[in-house]
Amino acid sequence: LIQRRFRIGYNRAARIVEKMEEEGVVGPSDGIKPREVLVKKIEP
Repeated sequence: LIQRRFRIGYNRAARIVEKMEEEGVVGPSDGIKPREVLVKKIEP
């Protein structure tokens, strides 16, 4: 999704997801399952 949404390559998208995991935005990878989102949506 990140690759398509931002039109970036796999390596860059993977680094972004890794950083999001480090920052506590998403949970760890669990095989084929999607990552759990750990933060609430911020209302503008």
